[in-house]
Amino acid sequence: MVKKLFALASVTALTGLIATSGVAGCSSTTVQATDGDAATAPVDSGKVTPKKDATTTDEDTGAPASGTCPTLDAIDATALPWKSPNVSMIGSCTEKSLTDLVTYIESNSGAKYADWKKTVTPAACNTCVFGKETDATWKPLLEDASGQLVGLNVGGCIAVASKNDKCGQSYQNWFDCRFQACTDCPNGDTAALQKCLAAASKGACKPAFTAVGTVCGDTVIGDAETACSGDKYVFEGPIKAQCIGLKEGGE
Repeated sequence: MVKKLFALASVTALTGLIATSGVAGCSSTTVQATDGDAATAPVDSGKVTPKKDATTTDEDTGAPASGTCPTLDAIDATALPWKSPNVSMIGSCTEKSLTDLVTYIESNSGAKYADWKKTVTPAACNTCVFGKETDATWKPLLEDASGQLVGLNVGGCIAVASKNDKCGQSYQNWFDCRFQACTDCPNGDTAALQKCLAAASKGACKPAFTAVGTVCGDTVIGDAETACSGDKYVFEGPIKAQCIGLKEGGE
C-alpha cells in the first residue's frame, strides 16, 4: 500500500485529462481518455502491491480476491471508511513546507515513508499533515496503528473546496474503490494500473463514480478537483486544503 500511495500522481479533473507521474524510476506521461466513463474520471497512477494468487484473501476486505484487474466482484463503496477532514490546524504549514517535502521525495527515491515524514517541518505542520485512520477526523495522510501510511484523504480536500462533506465522502469512496478494484494489477506496471483504474469506474466502481456527479454536481466537482490538484502528487491538495489553506476561490 505504501508503494502505491507513494507514487500517486496529481489528481486531475473529471473532464478526462490523465496526468501521471511517479517516483523510483516511474516515467511521466500524459494520456487523454476518450471513451465512456473513463473520459470523465481522473486516474491516478502508482505502484501496486505484489500480485496475489486468486485464492488469497483481500487485505482490505477479508474477502477472497478475484484475481483479475480490475476485480469482477462488486464493491460497495459506501461501506468504505470516511471521516470529515480535520481543519483545525489550517495555517500550520507554509507553501515552502510542502515544496520541501515534494523536493525531498523527488531527490530521494529510495527513502522510506518514515524518512520523508521527518522532513516535514515545523512541528505543528508535521502534526497537521499526519494522523491516524482511527482519529475522529481525518488529516491529509492517514496511518495505521503501527505508523504505516495507509491512505490519502483526497476526499477531505474535495470537501473543503466544495464546502460539502457529502461531496468529499462520495469522492473518497470512489477514489478508494478503484484502488481496491485494482489490487491484483501486476506489480510495477503503471500502464496496466492506468487502464484498470479507468475500467473500474465502468465496472465494480460505477455506482461510486455516478454518485460523485449526483452528490457534488458536475461543475462543483470540476472546480473542487482543480483546487485540489497538485503539481506532482495527490497529497499536495489535501495538505494545501487542511494545513496551508486554499486561496480565495478554492485554489
